[in-house]
Amino acid sequence: MDETIERLLADIAALVGPEGSHLAERVEVLLKEMQSETAALRAELNKAKAAKRIKDAKIRELEGQVADLKKMVFGANSDRNPDKGQPKMDQNNNGPSTPEGTPEDPSQNHRNNSHGESTLPKPAAPRNRNGRGKREFSTHLERREIYMGTPNRKCPCGCGGGIRGYDINETLEVIPARHFVAVRQYPRYRCRVKNKVISTPFIPRVFPQTTMSNGVLASAVTMRFGWQLPWYRQENIHKANGVDLKRSTLMKWSNRVATQALLPVYELLKSELQQNSARLLMDETTVPMLAPGKGKTSTSYLFAIHRDDRSFGGNQPPIVLYCPSRTRAMYKIHELLNGVTAIVQTDAYAGYGQLGREGTGVEGIISPKCWAHTRRHFTDEYEFNKTEDARIVIRMIAELYAEEDKIRGKPPTVREAHRRKFSAPILARLKAFLDECSGRHLSKNRMAKAINYAQKHWPELVLFVDDGRIDLDTNAVERMFKPSILLRKNALFMGSDEGAEAWGILSSIVETCKLNGVNVEPYLNWVLDQIAAKLPRSDYDKLLPWNVPARFKVERKSVLLKSTGSMVT
Repeated sequence: MDETIERLLADIAALVGPEGSHLAERVEVLLKEMQSETAALRAELNKAKAAKRIKDAKIRELEGQVADLKKMVFGANSDRNPDKGQPKMDQNNNGPSTPEGTPEDPSQNHRNNSHGESTLPKPAAPRNRNGRGKREFSTHLERREIYMGTPNRKCPCGCGGGIRGYDINETLEVIPARHFVAVRQYPRYRCRVKNKVISTPFIPRVFPQTTMSNGVLASAVTMRFGWQLPWYRQENIHKANGVDLKRSTLMKWSNRVATQALLPVYELLKSELQQNSARLLMDETTVPMLAPGKGKTSTSYLFAIHRDDRSFGGNQPPIVLYCPSRTRAMYKIHELLNGVTAIVQTDAYAGYGQLGREGTGVEGIISPKCWAHTRRHFTDEYEFNKTEDARIVIRMIAELYAEEDKIRGKPPTVREAHRRKFSAPILARLKAFLDECSGRHLSKNRMAKAINYAQKHWPELVLFVDDGRIDLDTNAVERMFKPSILLRKNALFMGSDEGAEAWGILSSIVETCKLNGVNVEPYLNWVLDQIAAKLPRSDYDKLLPWNVPARFKVERKSVLLKSTGSMVT
């Protein structure tokens, strides 16, 4: 370019003569100005490109935040495996292998699989699984035979013919709840022996000074904490039946039932959970609390401590304990777990970071972390950016869950042996892959943060290999928040510290009843009757849900919940 310009200047000087040099000088000046202006424009362009890159990165970050918020509000709670339903890749990611659930050779259907375990054909699904076929009603339901023919049991045409048989049609019927006033007549007797009038003792009630029975109190608590009906809806239900029960009255009675009557039962649940548990799961959620005088709510917290040993074949009854708190600071967590010697599985919130530290009240705790929380970082990255490395990590974590499905409900020793043989190699491949791809992602993007999260908590994430009592995730306790989250949505907020305490006590008892297959409302009615009859505190153990008489059990099939690795927030 420069040589061409010099040649042009020389040609101008040669053609024009003496004036050529002057013209050439002017062209050279203009050329230098143009070059200077070009350099300035190029510098501005570079600055604009740099600013654009920064803005693009910020836009991607904001778009990611918007995507997270949309998923939180509108999306599914469970993580989605992008490879579900697609052919599996081999361990070296060389290509598709046999799809999940399809044998390599059809002739090997009933032979041993690669792990040496017998694979039998799946049992046929129930006929009415999809709403088809005859519905089978539970045997415990009352059956009332209703004659639908003529009164004289003769042919309706008047010929006198009798009945030769019946066509049977079964329908499920319901009698709506009815309110009635029980007018109990307690006689007074004239005793001739003692020469005085003797009265009949009144049946005991928890709160004798009220006109409401233990059954009404049990019903109000069950509708509130069992079926998540806020007080104003209960008020409307009673009003529809001609009963004037204000929501403030229902709330006051509920708080008294919790803090005055059922508190000892709650304390027994807490003691049992802290002293006789081998493995616990713990998490927390937010619940708004009314701030009087400010016209708004403040953030309160509800901790859940859950024992469910069914995943490793344990025989301890399941319990869930809800503990309301104004804060979720570390000291509160240590206060709730003080003196506990057990496995306490949690997420990676910093408040759980000192569990097991020597010299503290929680030094006897082993604290493994949750693979579902780890995987969520990679699923979010894949959903937003379709990063192939995230897909590979998700696939490897899915392999871990596939191995867990084979040993769910087995004893700890069996689970431990299986994990060392099959899960440990998967973890080794996953760790090597995370180390390999950590250097090819920018330090501030989602994928790098997901990798750093997994690497930071790796020692706690792999504890499950050497202890069969540990699960892969904390989904069991996450599920325990579903009723509270629904009630939080319906009731909007807690009214006071007393209301928060009642929330924790009553939710704990109600949800523990559900876990143990106990019919909540009749159970609560019976417990209140026992407490009103002055049952000695030393005998309160028989009031715990797993010790109740068989008549309070719900007749249903015993089903072990299968964890899919999904996480509920």
